[in-house]
Amino acid sequence: MNGNLKRVRGGRSRDKLIRAAFKLNSDDLDRRVVNGASFKFLGIGLRIFITIASTAILARLLAPADFGYIAMATVVTEFAALFGAFGFTDVLIQRRVINRLQLDTVFWASLLLSIALASLVLLLSILAGWLFNSVEVGPLLRVLSITFVLNSLTAVSWVILSRLLRFQAEFWAQLGSVAIRSSVAIAFAYAGFGMWSLVAGALAGCLSSVVLSFVIVPFVPRFKFHKAFIMGNLRLSSYYFMGGVLYYVNMSADLLLIGRYLGATSLGYYQNARSLTDEIRARFAAPFQNVLFPAFSSIQGQTADLQTLFMRGGRLLATVIFPVGFGVSATSAELVAVLYGDKWQQMIPMVSLFGLAAAIRGSTAISGPLLNGSGRVGLALKYNIYNTILMLFGVIITLQYGIVAVAVAVTISSIFPLLVYRLGLKIIGLNTRHMILILGPPAAAASAMWAIIFSLQPIVNSIMTVGPARLLVLVGIGVVVYPLVLLIISRRHLMDLRQVLNKLLKR
Repeated sequence: MNGNLKRVRGGRSRDKLIRAAFKLNSDDLDRRVVNGASFKFLGIGLRIFITIASTAILARLLAPADFGYIAMATVVTEFAALFGAFGFTDVLIQRRVINRLQLDTVFWASLLLSIALASLVLLLSILAGWLFNSVEVGPLLRVLSITFVLNSLTAVSWVILSRLLRFQAEFWAQLGSVAIRSSVAIAFAYAGFGMWSLVAGALAGCLSSVVLSFVIVPFVPRFKFHKAFIMGNLRLSSYYFMGGVLYYVNMSADLLLIGRYLGATSLGYYQNARSLTDEIRARFAAPFQNVLFPAFSSIQGQTADLQTLFMRGGRLLATVIFPVGFGVSATSAELVAVLYGDKWQQMIPMVSLFGLAAAIRGSTAISGPLLNGSGRVGLALKYNIYNTILMLFGVIITLQYGIVAVAVAVTISSIFPLLVYRLGLKIIGLNTRHMILILGPPAAAASAMWAIIFSLQPIVNSIMTVGPARLLVLVGIGVVVYPLVLLIISRRHLMDLRQVLNKLLKR
């Protein structure tokens, strides 16, 4: 009797959580966004620590070519993963009102697509040797195809959490999966499995994510499917999907070309340099986008509220990302020496360049959720096409001059998102002056920090012989200089940051 009663109460609690996500709620939105952002930034710090620490260990246990082969396989798996939900999860997040049947439909659609994609990747693995000029990639793809099915099982759970802005739960799930993935990869690498240790880590991370997401959101799909919902939203979902495709091309085209023409070792150097700096965008900007997409969607059409949220979110994002990107650029030599070791010295100029690019791209990433949340998906898609063409042109032209030249081209193309940022401001009634007010102070303070660190590097290096100590001193200089300069230029930016930090401390 007691067991049946517990099951009934558990089912009611689960259904209550799912029903709460049916309608987007804009009540007390400012506080909820700050709370969501605080958990995002807390998760950012912990995940960056785990990721960088595990990468430092793996870089000493594995060869550059091991990372290069995995990067080649990832080019294929990430492209195939784009088809997993075909943008329908974004449709569910953006709509003001949804229902249970639509959640069931998206779950089954995602699962069926993922099974088809896993089968497709198995077939493509036969051609991997020709595509990358390497026989090692095919077996990797055959194993990694399993991740498509695993990832599809969490799609609806993340939709529910996003619509409710419950990022505290997402924080614990993602932190747990990152820790498990890193631990498994290190254990396998230590045991001598080489590049397969990275595959084992990826599989363990996906499996743990499935388990944790079900614990947090125990969504059990019903055997129901609404074909009309799929057909009625094909156009909108295709816009989201194409946006994902263009993002993939921006992130993977250079990897494909370098792997094909310059080999696994060169790709290993390039990919690790980019991965280190991509942590800035992936761990800072992308989670922030996840918070703001449902927030912008809930107030679409309310110009004054959109302006307030964009200005505040833009200031916060720029305040955090500019110093991190410029700091990575200024201390690239020390970072590579401490985290990767002497055999990775060829990464240094690329890390320096990618740090600057990540600062710009990350600080302007708020324009994406604004355009998507406001229903301007087609407009965002058009500008993403322009950006992709510019990046591809630069990579193709510079490929013959080596990986550093490619890094220069990719860095130059990072200026283009400023145009999309200006477009987002125009849509909600703001102008270039507001853009300067948001981005100008953090950019100026970060530039001053970069110049001071660069000028003091010879002195610090001549006094201190231990690499980690030099890095800590230079980072300490940046931590002191940046807020002091920003305080002189703009107190508003620091006030926004302090509010989020206060939330973090309370958590």
